[in-house]
Amino acid sequence: MIALERSYEFTPLDSYGCREIERSAERLLMYDGSGFPGIKRKPGWSNAVFHGPELTHGGDWLQEINHSNNSKERILIADDDPDFRRILVRRAEKMDLSVVEAEDGQEAIEALKMGPFDVLLLDLYMPKHTGLDVVQVAQDIDPDLQAVILTGGATIETAVEALRAGVYDYLTKPLESLADLELSLKRALEHRRLVKENKRLFAEVQRLAMTDPLTGLYNRHKLDESLVVEMERARRYARPLSLIMIDLDGLKVTNDTFGHAAGDKVLKLVADAIRSQIRSVDLPVRFGGDEFVILLPEADLDAATLVAQRVCGRITSTTFRGRILSVSAGVAQWSTSFGSVEEFIAAVDQAMYQAKHAGGRRIFVLAPQLA
Repeated sequence: MIALERSYEFTPLDSYGCREIERSAERLLMYDGSGFPGIKRKPGWSNAVFHGPELTHGGDWLQEINHSNNSKERILIADDDPDFRRILVRRAEKMDLSVVEAEDGQEAIEALKMGPFDVLLLDLYMPKHTGLDVVQVAQDIDPDLQAVILTGGATIETAVEALRAGVYDYLTKPLESLADLELSLKRALEHRRLVKENKRLFAEVQRLAMTDPLTGLYNRHKLDESLVVEMERARRYARPLSLIMIDLDGLKVTNDTFGHAAGDKVLKLVADAIRSQIRSVDLPVRFGGDEFVILLPEADLDAATLVAQRVCGRITSTTFRGRILSVSAGVAQWSTSFGSVEEFIAAVDQAMYQAKHAGGRRIFVLAPQLA
């Protein structure tokens, strides 16, 4: 081991202090000692870059914003006949819907922009804008919004035009029965609920396909997918891109001593620590077993090392059943010498392995000459 000609001035971060050296055989930079310190930042580095908001657990960004259980579904009723509109309003209120009225197409469009609504009940022919004009604006705002059209001049052509425009139902005036109107509105609302639920389930399936069920971090499939995109962007625009690989030291001992449920708890603690120290644009991944990877767009080797130190510092300041957690980590920056995702991952894995092989509780940084 030889000292680097270039050295950093270290300042304590949490309870850690160490020095930077190079393992000449592997040409790896190693942060050695009792832990992972902070290092003197280069001019222009900002705390805000790497101390971004904590990611939420379990992919909360996919959760749908719903009305509260006590809120009513909303209907927009637009008809230029005030007496007939009053009848429609009373029926909708009887259905326990929250009603907004409009007396022409322009008022209906303005109300839509103030939305949201769940269903529309529109006269086909109104001043300023027709019911189909309103439907077109509504679908631009919310493609799942359902509409029922009313008209006193029904023809096959207008009915077909309305259905082609995405209208859920088409009723003629005068209504033969208000019960028919109520049934049409109920079915339109049920259809909207079904569409929304299908979207929610599809989003949930997508989330499960790319996240680790234990920790809520992304999985290997998502990492591979994202690396392809980020490596191409780094190559095309000459932007920095780095990886951190983290491996728990001694998880087998925890499993053997306390059981696998305890080991799972430790993995969750590590995941929480990772989330707390990275930016929203970074990709935290459970790589497999007790290994984790962090993909860092727009981060060079020094910046990624700072993140690794912060993450490892947070992890190793955590105790579980009286024992301090310990991890080893590797850091690598992408370069054109990496011809594939696998080669880039293999490089950071090599750095992490050397940290592990050196006794653990260390960070090895792949020297730029190898990149």
